[in-house]
Parts: sequence; structure tokens; C-alpha cells
Amino acid sequence: MILNKFLPFSDHFKPGALSIRLLAFCLISFFSCNKTANINGNKSFVALTHLAYGVGAIQLSLNGKPVFPDSLSFGKTTGYDGNPYDTTISQVSLMKIYLAGDTGANVSGNAAFRQGGQYSIFFFDSLDYRSVSLIILQDNPTIRTDTFTYYRYMNFSPGDTLWGLKLINNRKDNPYAADTVVIQPRLFVGFNNIPSAYPINNLIRSGNYKVFAFRDSSNPAPDRSNFDSLGNFQIDSMVNYNINLQGFYGDTLTANKFQLQCKALN
Repeated sequence: MILNKFLPFSDHFKPGALSIRLLAFCLISFFSCNKTANINGNKSFVALTHLAYGVGAIQLSLNGKPVFPDSLSFGKTTGYDGNPYDTTISQVSLMKIYLAGDTGANVSGNAAFRQGGQYSIFFFDSLDYRSVSLIILQDNPTIRTDTFTYYRYMNFSPGDTLWGLKLINNRKDNPYAADTVVIQPRLFVGFNNIPSAYPINNLIRSGNYKVFAFRDSSNPAPDRSNFDSLGNFQIDSMVNYNINLQGFYGDTLTANKFQLQCKALN
């Protein structure tokens, strides 16, 4: 479990007064009395996604040791598609997230990760008085062995609009109702900060999908003003996914463009 709240960022991290809210899943950790007895098995796996708008590249360390070899720029997830995780020891650790190249800690606190557990850490910015926040979610879903797999959907687009997703399978023959998937609208994560609200237990059939973000209704209005095309992405069987909506609606030219990120976790 997270043992104490994370400390605020220093003033030079970002203009204005900042406050940190740690939105952490309550994680149960199991430790042997002798931590060195099974040092090769005493591992946890963590992935970090940077969604704090206007914040430069960041790094994460546990007990003073960087977890990832490279700094992480905005909009990116660590690792590579299919394995965003890096390995750490499953013990109580001092966790720090800081600007790349910075010698001091910008945010820090004690955290523990369960042995063998896989975790997605999201560092994000609501652009309001709550400013930078952090949420830690446990992954480890059951791996499917048929044509379906699991996903988690999170809305990181700041604002008070509830955004859902409509996925339409691109295959020409469409005999299954499951080939059209409606993901129910969600508030921006900053307004819905309960980690249990983001389980990775939603089912989707493998395939290539055309994706639309929608508000108000999953059916397009006559002028399609409630729909926004987000392109296509591939869902493979036996692979679990984080599906994240990010950016600002109507922004198409900058790093903050309204877009979908689909990250394979295994």
C-alpha cells in the first residue's frame, strides 16, 4: 500500500501554486522474513505514462535508483508495445518523480508493490487548482485464450465532458454483435479518482477497429457534432490493453491534440 502522501513539487517545476493528490490503489504486499532468500523471485513490474500537460520529460526512481533507463516525455509510456514494464524489488520503497536532469525530488512518498504484481502508474495534469496528480493501478488480468481479450479505458482529456468510445470492426463480414463495441462515457480521471473505477476486466473481440469518441449519445447526430473520428487500432487476442483518451477536443495541431493511445500490456 502507499504508506504516506506524496510531497508537493518544488516551485520551479511548474508556474503557480501546485498541489499533489495521490490517487493510489490500495495494494497488499507479501514479504518473506528474509528478503534475500528468494531475491530472483522478489520482483514487481511497473510502467509509467506521462500525461501532465506542459510538463517536461520526467524520471521515476525507487530508493534513489532510476527505474527506467531514459527520461519520459509527455504523451509517452515506458518500455515498448507489449512490454511497458521495468523490474523493481517488491518492498517498501521511497518513490520519486522528478524532471529529467533535476537533482532534487519534485514529488516523493513511500510505496509498496506486491511480489509478481504489474502496475500502471499515470502521471497527469488537470490544469485546474488540483494540478498534477498521480494514480497507480494494478494490472495482472487473466489472460484470455480465445478471440476475446481485456482492456481498461481512462479519459485523460481535461474538462467536464463525459467521453465514450464507439469501436466498429473493419472486417467486411460482420455477423457478430460484439464487432461493434460501445465503451460507456467517463469523466476526466481528475474528477473520478477512485482506482477501483478503472478495472482491467472489460472484454473486447480481437480485430482491427475504426474508433470514434462520442458525447451525449453513441449514435451520431445528423451533423455528427457529437462524434470525433480517432482513426483505427488493432486489438490482438491474448493481449491486454490500456486504452486512454487524451488531449483537448478541437486541438489537432499540437502535442495536446485530441487522440487515443492504445497500449498493449503483454
